Amino acid sequence: MKKLYILLIVLAVSINSFAQLKFGTDVYSRYLWRGLDFGDAPAFQPSLTFTTGGFSVGAWGSYAFPTAGTTYSENDLWASYSFTSEKSGSFSFIVTDYYLPSVGIPFGFYKPKDGSGAAHTIEGGLTYGGPESFPISIAFYTNLSNDPDNSSYIQVGYPFTITDATVTLSAGFVPAASAYYLTDKGNFINLSITAAKSISITDKFALPINVSYIANPALDKTHLVFGVSFVF
Repeated sequence: MKKLYILLIVLAVSINSFAQLKFGTDVYSRYLWRGLDFGDAPAFQPSLTFTTGGFSVGAWGSYAFPTAGTTYSENDLWASYSFTSEKSGSFSFIVTDYYLPSVGIPFGFYKPKDGSGAAHTIEGGLTYGGPESFPISIAFYTNLSNDPDNSSYIQVGYPFTITDATVTLSAGFVPAASAYYLTDKGNFINLSITAAKSISITDKFALPINVSYIANPALDKTHLVFGVSFVF
């Protein structure tokens, strides 16, 4: 834990003079992640991001509303590097540290000496966003620690415009059996259609909203989720 605090202090000092700050929260009627339902309740999801050039670091969390009778919570740290080409599109490399306080394992248990489960799952990812002429998105993620299956997830998306809303079609699948993603073989786990737009509140402030219909063929479940973002 002390090492984490020192790292955060060093980052804060080093980026204080030239980093851009972005913070806010999303509120969702349900926390759906890659076709999986977490918390079985509405979720409050704060975020904090520092960016300089193509490098970003941030923290993200999800907390079930207390009135929903659930204690699910998540607190993730991540770092990424991105670069863009007008002709080829954008590329990103990202490492995410997933931590679930609600599981009850102390934060510092990265490699517990007693052989019990670690508190964190580390994931590496590569993403690609196509140019304006063909705005397809492709993402590949794989677990690097605390997952015996070393589970991987691949997602392809394509956005288009209807009236003043952006509609995105997405398909995500796991290529092999994965206890992490609740599959006993390779399968699609996230087929979704999302409509998003911004509602103008004032000349300087707009409220982004979205609605997603999400199907998980592997679990034979579907969800309809509403979200709103408050980002500054």
